[in-house]
Amino acid sequence: PHTTLSQEHREHSLESVMDHFTYCVDLVGIDHVTFGPDTMFGDHVGVHKTYAGNYAQNRDAAPDHPNVAYVDGLENPAENFTNIVGWLVKHGYGDDDISKVIGGNTLRVLDHVW
Repeated sequence: PHTTLSQEHREHSLESVMDHFTYCVDLVGIDHVTFGPDTMFGDHVGVHKTYAGNYAQNRDAAPDHPNVAYVDGLENPAENFTNIVGWLVKHGYGDDDISKVIGGNTLRVLDHVW
């Protein structure tokens, strides 16, 4: 929950996560982006704190932010994809592109690799 800030959204939220998504889509294209929410039921903040040293090489470059217990809008893994899909629909993404980023791209790559 402490790696989702953006310049436009300085609090941990679905919006700040989706800023990262749109950056990636603009950078490499919709066919090469997928969601894999790595949040879990339980103390995912505790896991983050345990592994925090692995997340950023340059702590001085990271924006200052408050510690939070969850990412607003993605606090429950059972609701992550529902909220993500809702955001995508609201922002004009079509069914084909939504299918790609919520699993289709992952399945395509796995099929190719395996």
